[in-house]
Amino acid sequence: EIPPGSAGTLLDVPPGAVARVGAILGLPASRREHMEVYGLTAGRWVRVTQHFPVTVVQVDHTELALEEDLARGVVVEEWRGDR
Repeated sequence: EIPPGSAGTLLDVPPGAVARVGAILGLPASRREHMEVYGLTAGRWVRVTQHFPVTVVQVDHTELALEEDLARGVVVEEWRGDR
């Protein structure tokens, strides 16, 4: 369930926009830890570059491809068209 006050999940952020990660929910600890190793952590700004065939986000100089269940687990606090 998405926490009150959040802006949704990565699936709600349009390609080209940047979003601030609020939390990673509903995933096993091992999957969360794996994503955190690549910088996908609370408070971090990420750029969504596509949603098809998978969601791709850019974290600093790293691009991560996330299957739908992973992207749905990343709650964003806010997003905007440009940062």
